[in-house]
Amino acid sequence: MSEYVHGNMNIATNDKAFKGFVRISAFCTAFFIVVLLMPILVFGVHLDWPAALVFSFVVGIAISPAFKLGGGWIGTLFGLAILASIIGLLSSALN
Repeated sequence: MSEYVHGNMNIATNDKAFKGFVRISAFCTAFFIVVLLMPILVFGVHLDWPAALVFSFVVGIAISPAFKLGGGWIGTLFGLAILASIIGLLSSALN
């Protein structure tokens, strides 16, 4: 027989790991939703890229409470908006 007693295991470390996994999964899911939404709007719906950028940004802000994302998410959205603006301006300049 072992000395193990059912229900006496310390799970604090496992709990932190699981919460971190859920947080990263929520962030990545929201990230992919926002990143894929803009090209879908531009190429699929034929929306102009500035309107698609604004719409994607608003959707990103709107899903923030649903995924329980904080200030880092807002910073990521601003970074994505700046990157998309630069790419859109370069694309417009090349055409």
